[in-house]
Amino acid sequence: MGSVFKNFIFKHGLNEVKWVDLTWLIILPIINLNYIIAGSLAESGKNISLTLDKEIPFISMFIFPYIYWYIFILLGLVFILSKSRKRYLRALLAIYIGMCICYLFYYLYPVEISRPVVANTTISNKLVNIIYENDRPFNCFPSIHVLNTYIIMRFTKFKDNNKWFYYTSITGILIILSTLFIKQHFILDGVVAIILAEVVILVSKKIEDKYIESILKIPYKIFDRVRNNSDIPIN
Repeated sequence: MGSVFKNFIFKHGLNEVKWVDLTWLIILPIINLNYIIAGSLAESGKNISLTLDKEIPFISMFIFPYIYWYIFILLGLVFILSKSRKRYLRALLAIYIGMCICYLFYYLYPVEISRPVVANTTISNKLVNIIYENDRPFNCFPSIHVLNTYIIMRFTKFKDNNKWFYYTSITGILIILSTLFIKQHFILDGVVAIILAEVVILVSKKIEDKYIESILKIPYKIFDRVRNNSDIPIN
């Protein structure tokens, strides 16, 4: 098992990853506090369903790609980082900027989705109900699930690794579809999320390399300062 994991690390160039760069991920749970706050504040929301939304069937099996999203985003960022530190930070900035805009919508324009009653007859049905019980039917428009998935897809390049590119594309499409098939989002939630993703990607790519490099150096400077302070003898 250890040799398989080691081969995977070297095959995908993960041994070259500067893991300190992942410290920027600590901002993610801080931003996500807004999800809890916005969801708890909403008492009712707009219905932005289209006629086509009503034609989409409920398929509980799509709960698996929906839940896998959390792993997908982390793996995607690590892979992007293994290929380009600057591209990784631009992807992360696009995610953070996009999420902040989504939360602004959640506060100012809450959208509410009507969910089906699901019997606990299968494992997938039970998982759907767990999501329903722990996630109020708000915070829909635009979809952060779709936003972050699409950004990872856009920053994953075919030239870097075609197998990883296909994995990201196929899995990403399944995750986006899952938001509709388990009735967590409307079609417009996903469409607007993709448009928003394109905008924030454009913004992140407009940031000059020198600023990206300066941001990347921040955690290293902090760790060096902490290390140097710890080396000071105590009298």
